[in-house]
Amino acid sequence: MDKTVLTFGEIMMRLSPKDHLRIEQATEFDVRYGGAEANTALSLAYQGDKAAYVSVVPANRLGECALRSLKAYGVDTTRVVRQGDRLGSYVFEVGASQRGNGCVYDRKYSAINMAKRDVFDWDKILKGIDVFYFSGVTPAVSDEMRRLQGGARRLPRQGITTVCDVNYRGKMWSPEKSQATMKELLPLVDICIANDEDAPAGLGMTCVSGSLAHGIEERDTYVEMARQICAEYGCKKVASVVRNISCVERSIWMGMLFDAESGEHWFSPAHDVHVLEGVAAGDAFNAGLVHALINDFDPQAAVNYAIAASILKLTIKGDSNLVTADEIAAVANAADGGTRVAR
Repeated sequence: MDKTVLTFGEIMMRLSPKDHLRIEQATEFDVRYGGAEANTALSLAYQGDKAAYVSVVPANRLGECALRSLKAYGVDTTRVVRQGDRLGSYVFEVGASQRGNGCVYDRKYSAINMAKRDVFDWDKILKGIDVFYFSGVTPAVSDEMRRLQGGARRLPRQGITTVCDVNYRGKMWSPEKSQATMKELLPLVDICIANDEDAPAGLGMTCVSGSLAHGIEERDTYVEMARQICAEYGCKKVASVVRNISCVERSIWMGMLFDAESGEHWFSPAHDVHVLEGVAAGDAFNAGLVHALINDFDPQAAVNYAIAASILKLTIKGDSNLVTADEIAAVANAADGGTRVAR
């Protein structure tokens, strides 16, 4: 039986200056919609999985546009609460060479930011759900969302697999607040996803250096990070994207998966990638990993597939990873990493 994955978080309007312009130069913006959990739900649906999404979105035309961007690709949005006045937004500035990508949030007073935790009927929301996915962005949205423990605490009792991407956002909350929150949430989580940026700030761990220039060379530290997360919080699996980033347009990406029961770990091959747009590739990795696990891939195949999904996202503009399971599998299984024209 197909498993249903429910993701929980904020969807926003994304505004981007065209042609690599800086915000100060822009006279027009490209409009798209996205958010960490929304991106993951869309990617899962595009891969053929049953994906649902829950959030709070204003009952106006902008809110409808945001939800339509998910429904168009098969995401079930019937659990979304429609209330409030504002859809959050952010301006994403695409960098070049040594000038990194930039992001300016405008999400204060958004519908979900202003919502009370009791707007969610968790008994109804969780009905028929097999996997519940969220990230550290969601509790960072507001104190009400941070205190939203009622729904999460029901999950283990209902046999629902929980997946959390730590996904630390320094513009949204402090390391201290993130670490205190994760200490409460991660004991409820089966599969934790964390990288070199999340572990130090989001979890207070010092085993990974956070060096984007030397991540691949330090891959053993990611295994140690995974061991520590499983030992401290009881997570069953930990996954990571391991990266070497030399500039905005080029990076080397590798995936890692650790299993607490066996103590084994698996790394994907390293991919040298030309980056068209470096946003939401982590969400694509997470969707690829969840797809692989709910479809019973073996661990090596799962991490190979997840990183293939991630690097394909780096070739696509916008937040949405519009690639099929067959396209991802073709990259994951390519012996030489090459590409051919699909004829």
